[in-house]
Amino acid sequence: MNDAHMTPSSPTTPPDALDAARRGNITSGTVRGPRDAVELAVWGAWREHFDTARVTLDADYFALGGDSVGAVSLLARIRERTGVQLPLDAILRAPTVEAMAALARTGARAEQVPATSLVTILGGERRPVLVCVHPIGGTVLWYRHLADALPKGVATLGLQARGLNPALTADPDIPAMARRYIADTVAAAYAPGDVVLVGYSFGGLVAHEMACQLADAGTPAAGVLLLDTPATTSLEEPPSRARLLWSLVGHALGLDVDVEELAALDPQEQAERILRLATRHGTLPPGFGTDRLTRLIGIYQINADAAYAYRPGVHPGRTDLIRPREGRTDEEDLAIWKRSSLGGVAVHDVPGDHFNLIAEENVGHVADVVQRLWYDDERPPGAGAPGR
Repeated sequence: MNDAHMTPSSPTTPPDALDAARRGNITSGTVRGPRDAVELAVWGAWREHFDTARVTLDADYFALGGDSVGAVSLLARIRERTGVQLPLDAILRAPTVEAMAALARTGARAEQVPATSLVTILGGERRPVLVCVHPIGGTVLWYRHLADALPKGVATLGLQARGLNPALTADPDIPAMARRYIADTVAAAYAPGDVVLVGYSFGGLVAHEMACQLADAGTPAAGVLLLDTPATTSLEEPPSRARLLWSLVGHALGLDVDVEELAALDPQEQAERILRLATRHGTLPPGFGTDRLTRLIGIYQINADAAYAYRPGVHPGRTDLIRPREGRTDEEDLAIWKRSSLGGVAVHDVPGDHFNLIAEENVGHVADVVQRLWYDDERPPGAGAPGR
């Protein structure tokens, strides 16, 4: 499923939201983007506080124009996003996003972590909001470039896997995920009619199921957008453990590792080796911890099993499908999505492949489609962009 079939030497493997080091950003001394959910939350709070997208992980608070008065507001934003109340002197002890996230990571207790899957990637007041479902690895970091590329004011939210939170239990199948994610979204005061459900790869399966459940309840979503999501009915067998490990270590973390050898290790030794290599490579932050990494590895297996067992239901609305020219969604998949969306499927072909579809170099094409569909003020409400 998704990227699990690829091998570490695949020439199609691009940079993604986690591999700043592979793109030279870390070696040049500038850690550009967040590497885990804590850094994402703190980074988002800083961006809102300074009202700029030009916030790197190692930028100094005071160099950006911050002062001691504004620190109170910033720390309040961080508490809202993470559940962790940092002391006021955190601005002095940890004056960068990276350092402040490390402080929040060590200060977080299970009871402080919000018991919700919904996280804010980038805030905004425009409607509809984009609610982006995690791909197979459970994190929503993949969507941060999309959030940046959308028109100003568009709220971009993420639904991350519950199993990443040590206080929460992972959902075992896609219908259960969809029920939980709908509840979390509605609990945050977002009406389904104000929500566009977005899913990259595996996330598209969950977004589709959410659309089905919302329609069954008489509260359809404003839209459904699949980002190169293959249907799963054609899978002959679930991916092997080695293939799933490559999805994490090769694709997400950018490590050149023998995944067959890695798969043969016991879970503790496996996590220790991955953590050591990824920390050195810069694609996992210091202090990430083997417990968190073990949970992350487990999420890949849970989601792969859930995808293999899932059979798409039917919803009465339209589905928009963004398909890269070298993507994974073939004509058989398209036929399944057409049978599963009674309002039809609009296909939008864009450059790129499955792996770099929402990476920084290609995400502008995706954002253009999203803008034409839901945020082009020249078009009447509800009008979509023509499929190609």
